[in-house]
Amino acid sequence: MLKYWVLSLIGSFPALTFAQDARVESILEEFNTDSLNSQVQKLSGEIPLVIGGQSHVISSRLYNQPGNVLTFKYAKERFMQAGLEIDSLVFSANGKNLFGIKKGTIFPERVCIIGAHYDNLPTGILAPGADDNASGCAVVLESARIMGEMEFPNTIIFALWDEEELGLIGSTAYTAQQQIHGDSLLGYINLDMLGWDGNNDNLTEVHVRPIANSLSLMQMVIDCNELYNIGLNIEIVNPGSVNSDHFPFWQKGYSAIGINEEYVGDFNPNWHQTSDVFSAFNHQYFEANSRLALASFATLALNKSGNLSDEEAISNSILFPNPASDIVYIQFEQAILSELNVSITDNLGRMVFVSDYEKVDQITIPATEFRAGFYRIQINTGEIQKNFSFIKN
Repeated sequence: MLKYWVLSLIGSFPALTFAQDARVESILEEFNTDSLNSQVQKLSGEIPLVIGGQSHVISSRLYNQPGNVLTFKYAKERFMQAGLEIDSLVFSANGKNLFGIKKGTIFPERVCIIGAHYDNLPTGILAPGADDNASGCAVVLESARIMGEMEFPNTIIFALWDEEELGLIGSTAYTAQQQIHGDSLLGYINLDMLGWDGNNDNLTEVHVRPIANSLSLMQMVIDCNELYNIGLNIEIVNPGSVNSDHFPFWQKGYSAIGINEEYVGDFNPNWHQTSDVFSAFNHQYFEANSRLALASFATLALNKSGNLSDEEAISNSILFPNPASDIVYIQFEQAILSELNVSITDNLGRMVFVSDYEKVDQITIPATEFRAGFYRIQINTGEIQKNFSFIKN
């Protein structure tokens, strides 16, 4: 992280609602604290890492140090092991960004990015940089390990930026290229320093500015903290810091947020010092921040909200399986913004199920208690209606 100067807060923001998602919960169940922590220890030189079958110790990730190149190679191998496509962007004599990419199955042109810078300070041959920013890199690597073999409707990118400490050079180069490519960027989540909580208040900052859909991303993080019982105290910083890699995205008009520890009031005294080591972490706090980032990115990656009207999305919905045994699913092409009423009647016209839903892209109906036979389902918004039928075994 570059030096941080200005912080101000807003007291209100758009009240958006995100429902708890079983798919996000299943992703969080794969989160492994030992795996996460070992990445920090390897990237900060506390324990060796293996690249191409050979053991190395990283003493510094500074842009012109051998450890910078080793970090790039190590992360590339981790992305490949996760089943991701690899891309990179060379933007200076020493600078290069790394990307692990998983194409979306429904909206491959829509991109979600989670990223962190991998270069560090201080200058010299010893720069552990555990908090700044091996912590953010470790979360990116752990997220890639979990999500790399899964399928998502949107394209997901795991990004590691170089030369952030020299002035956000790597992320600035990427956002210029992104604008040329014209991809639809749903949002960028930046991770920069996640392990320090000196006063044990569990306070995590979310940096945001009212640019594109950044405020919606902010609300998504707030909701994830509550829905998945992360347990952090979220503080909104608006306008957000100009000194980390979310800022170039704002400059180009993209949706972006930054998640990080408290920069003002409880700033890490080991910042840019050789004392920035893993043992100085508040480990429970680091785990909570990591889970928050993973839940938020998974929620964004699973987002099917698109350009269809609710009428079109309901019209194109599908029911499965049919015949059914225990569960019936109704899948929409994107999240339905209208309030939905779903009712089920049996072959004698008797109501056996009724429920209301809001802002969902899939409805799960328990059918275990239904008797074997023929059933009709009606979806109704008041203005839009669709009927299904299915057989219960």
